Amino acid sequence: MTCMPTEDVEFHDAIKEVFRRYPEAQGKYALSSLALENRMKIDFSEKVGVSRVDGDSIITEFKDRESVVRARICLKWNFDYTECLHWEELLE
Repeated sequence: MTCMPTEDVEFHDAIKEVFRRYPEAQGKYALSSLALENRMKIDFSEKVGVSRVDGDSIITEFKDRESVVRARICLKWNFDYTECLHWEELLE
C-alpha cells in the first residue's frame, strides 16, 4: 500500500499487533490521525468536534467545549481516554 505511514513506524506496528490480537475490534475501530485538526490549529482544551450524518456525508464542526449538546456519544478519545475530542450528536 503506497499510503502507509512512514512516521512513527514502531507505534503503528504496535497498533497493528493489537488489532491482530483482537480481530473483533477491526470492524469497530480505526486509527485516526489528527493531521487536519492540527492544520486547522484546533485547541482541544477549548474546542470539540461535533459531527452529524447528512445523507452520505459526515459534517463536523468544532464548537466550544462549554456549549450544550443534548444527546451525544464520544467518537474519538485522546490517547489515555481522559478527554473526548470528537462527539456525534444523536437524534432525539
